[in-house]
Amino acid sequence: MTGERVKVIDFIFAARPMLLLPVWSLYLISFKFYSAETALYPRGIIILAGLTLLFAGAYYINQIYDYQSDLINKKLGFLQSGKIKKNEIKFAYLIVSVIPLMVAFIDGYFLGATFFCIFLLGVIYSVPPLRLKDRPISGLLSNSVAYGILVPMASFKNDGGLNYLTFILPTYFFLTVSAEYLLTIIPDRTGDAESGKNTLAVLLSDKSIIIAALILLMFSFLIVWEINYLYLVIISVLSVLLFAAALISMNEKVILFACKFPILLMSLLAGYYYPGYLVFLLALLFSTRLYYKKRFGMVYPRIN
Repeated sequence: MTGERVKVIDFIFAARPMLLLPVWSLYLISFKFYSAETALYPRGIIILAGLTLLFAGAYYINQIYDYQSDLINKKLGFLQSGKIKKNEIKFAYLIVSVIPLMVAFIDGYFLGATFFCIFLLGVIYSVPPLRLKDRPISGLLSNSVAYGILVPMASFKNDGGLNYLTFILPTYFFLTVSAEYLLTIIPDRTGDAESGKNTLAVLLSDKSIIIAALILLMFSFLIVWEINYLYLVIISVLSVLLFAAALISMNEKVILFACKFPILLMSLLAGYYYPGYLVFLLALLFSTRLYYKKRFGMVYPRIN
């Protein structure tokens, strides 16, 4: 494999494709909910591609400004290992951000504003002086709004006005993403504290964080129960049970699995609606495992 080809592949995986699962899965479920379409028409595919690029850009810029804490937390580093240089990832960030913004505003102001909000959150989430990720509440809200509200709203074609049902799914996803986020910050406590970050993981105990996440999941269950969305009701019930098990056991492996469990189920639901997505996910999992084994000598992704 030539050096140029390897570099392109490095950039693809530096975009953290496994972390894009919430973007793809929540978008597909929302698309099905709002349009009842059995296939993505061209506009739906273009929007999904645009979301992918925007979030890839957010992951690029995050790696620049999280360089030190990622070292402490022993997170995989494309910059730390020298596989990608800072100037290269900055240029890639510019490209993957500008293209979807231009396309979105050509489509219309609603999608353009939605994409711009995602772009803006991606910047202020990682970049000083705001750096929302290092603050307790803003770190939580920025994730929950970006994934839970803006991604579903991007799938909504604003041609019939907004109503009660328009906001039901984003509210459900907002609560579910918030619960997942709370558990994902627990392993980062050491690095956050040593880097001087004022995150919820630094301020609260594991038990307090899991209780808060469990409460959010219970509220999300009530929302989908209200609209009788059976599949999401099942996902909520199973997630609540697993989060409760994490609270009782306080076992690190159970906690890590619990934070990944809801999005795993939602990815399966999205694959149920759009079977081609499941094929794509299997191919992505295989290629990701192969890539990280070859380039970093590690097993990734892992379930726990």
